[in-house]
Amino acid sequence: MSLLLEPDKKIALQGLDGFSQKNAQAGNASYYYSYTRMTTTGSIQVKQQRFDMTGSSWMDREWSSASLSTEQVGWDWFALQLSDHSELMFYRFRRKDGKQDHNNAGAIFNADGSKISLTFSDVAIKVMEHWKSPHTQISYPAKWHLSIPGRGLELDVIPLINDQELRVRYQYWEGAVSVNGQKYDQDVSGQGYVELTGYQ
Repeated sequence: MSLLLEPDKKIALQGLDGFSQKNAQAGNASYYYSYTRMTTTGSIQVKQQRFDMTGSSWMDREWSSASLSTEQVGWDWFALQLSDHSELMFYRFRRKDGKQDHNNAGAIFNADGSKISLTFSDVAIKVMEHWKSPHTQISYPAKWHLSIPGRGLELDVIPLINDQELRVRYQYWEGAVSVNGQKYDQDVSGQGYVELTGYQ
């Protein structure tokens, strides 16, 4: 595989100028930045056959000392590129008590590169379907509806295939998704990635 990735937009600092607080416990934060849209060209070779390709990539860089508090069991993370050349990043922590976590956060990056920060109260995520892994018997969400009324967004997010579970030192789900919906009553589509951790 040989790919060339060229940023279409300036670097995006997640959180507060690149500092992303995950909970109130000391050290549970990260430094986090992204290139949310990168023109991608190159080729992939499978055995003796070469496939030329073009596309759009998203690159994250994040480092931290810790991520979860004792009350948090995992997270659902969304990185979505929309057809109007905007992007959406949002992460939702899941708690043992089932309550909404006030550390849930994210951002919309407009076509011009400007940023709109999102807090826990701005975004509603409803799980529409589940998929049970035949490998681990873990049940994961497999379709979501994301609603951001203050920004006119109503999005359905669907995995391209359900079986994108990663079975390494621990099991989690991370994979490609398609996006369809509306933004201020105009049709919008897109693509992206979702990461799900802490499911059993």
